[in-house]
Amino acid sequence: MDARSQRSDGSSIRLNLLRVQGPSVSLPFPLPIARAMRYREGVRSYENESFWLATLGSDLAPRPALDTDRRCDIAIVGAGYTGLWTAHALLERDPSLRVEICESEIAGAGASGRNGGWCMGAMSGLHALFSDPDRRDGAVRLQRQLFATVDEIGRTARELKIDCEFAKGGMLRLASTPAHRQPMDEEISRLRALGFNQDDYRLLDPRECRRRIRGRDFLGALYTPHVAALNPARLVRGLASSLEARGVRIFERSPVRHIHRHGIATDRAQLQADRVVVATEGYTPTLPGFRRHLVPIHSMMVATEPLPPALWETIGLERRETFADARRITTYGQRTADDRIAFGSRGLYHYGSHVRNLFSERDRNFRVVTQALFSILPQLASVRLTHHWGGALGVPRDSRPAFGIDERTGIAHGGGYVGEGVAASHLIGHALADLLCGIPSPAMELPWLHRNFPKWEPEPLRWLGISAVRRMGEAADRSEFAGRDANRLFKRVFDAATGH
Repeated sequence: MDARSQRSDGSSIRLNLLRVQGPSVSLPFPLPIARAMRYREGVRSYENESFWLATLGSDLAPRPALDTDRRCDIAIVGAGYTGLWTAHALLERDPSLRVEICESEIAGAGASGRNGGWCMGAMSGLHALFSDPDRRDGAVRLQRQLFATVDEIGRTARELKIDCEFAKGGMLRLASTPAHRQPMDEEISRLRALGFNQDDYRLLDPRECRRRIRGRDFLGALYTPHVAALNPARLVRGLASSLEARGVRIFERSPVRHIHRHGIATDRAQLQADRVVVATEGYTPTLPGFRRHLVPIHSMMVATEPLPPALWETIGLERRETFADARRITTYGQRTADDRIAFGSRGLYHYGSHVRNLFSERDRNFRVVTQALFSILPQLASVRLTHHWGGALGVPRDSRPAFGIDERTGIAHGGGYVGEGVAASHLIGHALADLLCGIPSPAMELPWLHRNFPKWEPEPLRWLGISAVRRMGEAADRSEFAGRDANRLFKRVFDAATGH
């Protein structure tokens, strides 16, 4: 997770887009907490902010800040996946380019070092386009490109000698209730009609499902091989180091205070550039002038202690398959390289688009995460949870990622992954590099991808809409887990709002 984005005019108050999935919504922090979260120089311990960062075993001391005025060809705001993949792709196209990056904390301190570690051949909002005759062919091409992107990331990591614990075991979307199974049957029929075969998506019956994962009595699963588990912090930190070795300057602890056509300004200095790329995902609302371009939804995660072989015999996941069930409030889990379960669920929206980085393990939202985990894998109920963390992902008004250049300001942007950005950021980063270098790109032919972001409504409408949709999703999930039919209105509104 990482983040920042760009302009558009929309001011409609439709509930369309809130791909908000999560257990709780809160008002702004009390003043003492807000003050406590303002870090003084040198105080912040990044290794305590996610399990993934804690596993690095390397120095997370910030790189030098931007403290003198400079000039470059392309300035990038944000040293997460989008910014780093964009820089990587730019140098592939033109090694002579001077690319420099400003990051408010350290590379990977945002979503890119906090997410669930799913490198998935998917993109938010894409499947909804399969039913649109005018967009279907482009959506299918993009889907196949995303499948290939997963393998490309694995190849690039090996080539750059980044040990990100990449394991392409695929993904299991589990049917935990009868209400989950019928939509899967319908979905596989639609996918077959679009030309996707058993090598892309496959329905597993309960017996096949148990061969891969053993928890509650699942009614089957929809399986795709086009997903890899990885350690996201190792990937983002490795990308940053490889770019430095190629001459890219990364200025950390350098929050950007102003962005304009000819560069950016921090508290200490100016970075002049021919082009500026905003790549800040869930942190975009912290940028002056970008407050309503994306909203930050916080995903919450836990990690177990390393599990013994005898317990793994009762769980499965021998290939490190990623897993989730089909409830509306998104869940996601993986078997880590050191034999833990890392598991999360969406997510908090704080009034006014406030972003949080630190969470107490006593936060009530972690109870929601652990309850979801134990409902899928009840044999974990007695294991120790060693890590609790969260982070902000970026949600656009229409739940679809985008890239482009604001013709009014000349500022480029990319992101809006709704939590599905580990692979999608690679594709967007390469599309941005093509755009900036004037190279034709297949992604530019897709108007629903190559565009600006529509603006979110002002508060309190934003908070009210997100809260309402989240509660409808939770209520529908509760009904289905209790063996009842979910409220039709709630299902319809939730699906429309989240782009399902």
